[in-house]
Amino acid sequence: MNEEKYLLQLTKQIHDTEMRNAIQEEYAAHIEDYKEVLIEGGMDELKAEEEAVRQMGDPVAAGRDIDRIYRKTIDWGMIKWFIFLSVVVVLAKLFLPLENGFIFKGIPAVVNNAIGGFLVIYGLILSWVEKYNDWDLFYSYGRDWYGGYVTNSGLILAIGVWFLGRGVQITVFWIVLLFVVQTVERACVTLCRHKKETELLWEIGFADTPITYKGKGTIRNKKMKVATKAEEIPQGAPIMVVGLEGFKPIVVQV
Repeated sequence: MNEEKYLLQLTKQIHDTEMRNAIQEEYAAHIEDYKEVLIEGGMDELKAEEEAVRQMGDPVAAGRDIDRIYRKTIDWGMIKWFIFLSVVVVLAKLFLPLENGFIFKGIPAVVNNAIGGFLVIYGLILSWVEKYNDWDLFYSYGRDWYGGYVTNSGLILAIGVWFLGRGVQITVFWIVLLFVVQTVERACVTLCRHKKETELLWEIGFADTPITYKGKGTIRNKKMKVATKAEEIPQGAPIMVVGLEGFKPIVVQV
């Protein structure tokens, strides 16, 4: 096995993009250093590369071991944000003069429940969409919009809790329930994304249509939507998957 093939198999198992690049550079440096030592000892370059790679061990097993250490299945950013919002909601319930769980007096409980239920359902759907598309915690809705916005699923769920919680104990119950549900939901989406990335990363196919920020290609005998961050790829050109944006493969021409 040569160095390139080894590194491709190794990094295919690593799902943290930054860590994948760092590990690839580190392993490449180790292989090059060991190869130089073998060449200085009289071995020809091709055999030295094969021996250096062999000494690095099984690339799949090594990659999986590294991935278990650095994999980010739990979305800690959203967890911290939701906890912060939950504390704000609980404090508001404790210190604001409320009736039926909302700041305006006279609103029937059934109205609060209906609004809160709608926001909770919408927030959980939005949370799934955010994670599926791999959006940032604070994201904008258009490519040309500057900055980010806090109108994400965490805020929507916190507002839903505000309406549903007609007291501190009920509020805390809803916070704990939605905390667990959202965390599990986002972790499941992440694991599915990891599975797809392992299947497609570094795989080679061809472009079914011209590919820009959108297009279609065939990879592993499956037609799928793809995109590129490089120059436009013409129809029929060979392509290779170099990552995922959400669940959409990002490809380059090869």
